[in-house]
Amino acid sequence: MQDPTSRHDLNLNPTPASFPDRRDDRFLIDSSPFENDPFVDPPAIRSPRVFDIPGVVHTFLFFALAIFILLVGEFATVAIGRQLSPFRHEDFSTLAGDARLMIPAQALQYLVLLVLTAILFGAIWRQPFWNAIHWNAPAAAKRWLALIGLGILLGFGSSLASNYLPMPKEAPILNDLMHSTTGAWLMFIFGTTGAPLIEELGFRGFLLPSLLNLFRGLERRQAISPATAAGVGIPVSILLTSLPFALLHSLQVSNAWAPILLIGVVSIVLCLVRLWTNSLAASTLVHATYNFCLFAGMLVASDGFRHLDKLNN
Repeated sequence: MQDPTSRHDLNLNPTPASFPDRRDDRFLIDSSPFENDPFVDPPAIRSPRVFDIPGVVHTFLFFALAIFILLVGEFATVAIGRQLSPFRHEDFSTLAGDARLMIPAQALQYLVLLVLTAILFGAIWRQPFWNAIHWNAPAAAKRWLALIGLGILLGFGSSLASNYLPMPKEAPILNDLMHSTTGAWLMFIFGTTGAPLIEELGFRGFLLPSLLNLFRGLERRQAISPATAAGVGIPVSILLTSLPFALLHSLQVSNAWAPILLIGVVSIVLCLVRLWTNSLAASTLVHATYNFCLFAGMLVASDGFRHLDKLNN
């Protein structure tokens, strides 16, 4: 698969069902007019008809599966935790916020979700899951230095902006960190590995391309023009992806508008990275680096998580 940044060197014949710059062809799976399209992965050309991967129904199914696994997992974790001597006398809310118990359990839940998702959608799409979802690790490897630099820039920019915005004094995520040094380290590790992977899979792997495919479908049915599909579909899809992404983290920051706004801006950048590189691995790398910078700041502020009370300041 060729690098999307070099598309201006190619002499392509436009088709009526494509955006003017053909950037969204990466989300279209079509065995007929796009059989020789360099922006479509060859393994994806399997079906005799046109269909979009992922679609809105696929996205709904993924999030329904994720919610079910996480809810069942949380209640099961609390029930098991109450049988363990270190947590036997803690109530539900305390247990649910104890990173020593919940982070390992959540990591297991994410692993189950990832395995089931790969198996289920690989079977539905009848092609390798990571190809269909455009993981595209080579594109991320090619630009790894720039992607890490962008993640660092986002982390420092977010921290700097928080000094000038009304931030909550007691955010639940900080309270969760302050239970123990062990819990803080577990959150650091999980927050820079499993968490960004699953969040990118859900929002930039499923939701964003499914919204773009929705506009593509409207264009193919001639309900909207190609110019509208490109000029309106892309920014609207990015915003509709970033809004729930920001709201997902709202409880961690006491529903304060300023940190939610910052998270929304970060999400927009991640969406742009995902679209520009055609690589979910690329946006995951930026996301993980961004989270690393935030946790590294907490690590320094608390003297290696040894003085967690300093995080209140």
